[in-house]
Amino acid sequence: MKSNTLSLLLGAGVGLVPQAAFAQSAEVFGDFRARYETVEQTGKLDANSLTLRSRVGVRFKPADERFTFLAEAENNITLSGDDRNTSFDPRPQFATINDPDFTELNRAQLTFAPNDALTFTVGRQYLGFDGNRIIGSPGWRQDKNSHDAAMATYETGAFEASYVYHWQLNKGPGTDFDWDTDAHLFHASYEASDAFKVSGFVYLIDIPEAGRENLSNTTYGARVTGSTDLGEIGVSYDLMVAAQNDSGSATASFDNTLVDSGVAFAYGGARLALGYDVVSGDGNVAFANPLASNHGTAGWADVFHGGGRAAPADGLEDFNVEVSYGASVDSSAIEGWRAGLIWRDFSSENTSNDLGEELDAFVNVSFANNVSLSVQMADYDGPDASYAPSDKTKYWVTLGYKF
Repeated sequence: MKSNTLSLLLGAGVGLVPQAAFAQSAEVFGDFRARYETVEQTGKLDANSLTLRSRVGVRFKPADERFTFLAEAENNITLSGDDRNTSFDPRPQFATINDPDFTELNRAQLTFAPNDALTFTVGRQYLGFDGNRIIGSPGWRQDKNSHDAAMATYETGAFEASYVYHWQLNKGPGTDFDWDTDAHLFHASYEASDAFKVSGFVYLIDIPEAGRENLSNTTYGARVTGSTDLGEIGVSYDLMVAAQNDSGSATASFDNTLVDSGVAFAYGGARLALGYDVVSGDGNVAFANPLASNHGTAGWADVFHGGGRAAPADGLEDFNVEVSYGASVDSSAIEGWRAGLIWRDFSSENTSNDLGEELDAFVNVSFANNVSLSVQMADYDGPDASYAPSDKTKYWVTLGYKF
């Protein structure tokens, strides 16, 4: 159930619906992002790149509204700046900006909703549970991950449950780095109130790809989130706990955990957030999240995770503090803005070694007509030790538009 599964399932599903009904319900949508990025890394030549990522798709929803078909293509082109290391053009003397040129089918999914409670989706799609921490569709790089999968969702009132069979991770960039999988994902949640939502999950993930067998795992856990007001102060919290052990194609034996926690306070346009995350590692293998999003979970410089791991082999502790301020703007041109700083302190979970600090900064502006502008920085300062990553500083200027 690999390469031809997607076309067979979609073809059978689309055949159930009259083509005229699809044609009369076509809706075109698009998402464009131009980004300039520079990277300074100790031991490497500076890298820079200006790229334009385009996603254009069409959504068909016939009058009976039981079926929806969506298809989307994704393309990235380099406008300037070839002094960089990428997957397609390895130049290891330069720092890495992995946004090479590519064109691919990003999504192609058929959804069937026989009633208000049940939904079935098959095909190339986005997946995301619990803030994308373990299962997600990361889109920080210009190539956004998608999943070849079949998903069934049941929702009634405050309860929701999903089952996913997953057979390919479209990891990119392009189609050259897609991973075969054999995964069963179970997720359920119940929202008692704004102040308390609980979810539980069991993920059985097998990745038989050569060299990636030890990303295969069984992961189970729970998450609680909520928000409330204490007078004029808004308070929100988030706590996830997960355990993971080897399974499927894994050749190594491991038993790791993840604790992801945070609390935030908001007053007017001001926000203060505190976070403490612990990703365990036994010195050989760390907690793996091969189907997830990592950027932002341990700093924006992305010096720790990669290759399907959430941390280095010795694990990672991340204490972080965010302060930011933003406001809506009563203007025909600008809708709002937010600026802030995030400070992080890192150490090794298994050995307690100091792994340095990072300062991230951002200014985000939302304009009318779905236009956005973002200026961001990440500055990682390591302890200059052999067990720690090299110092790295990144800058981004991003202009986006959606329709």
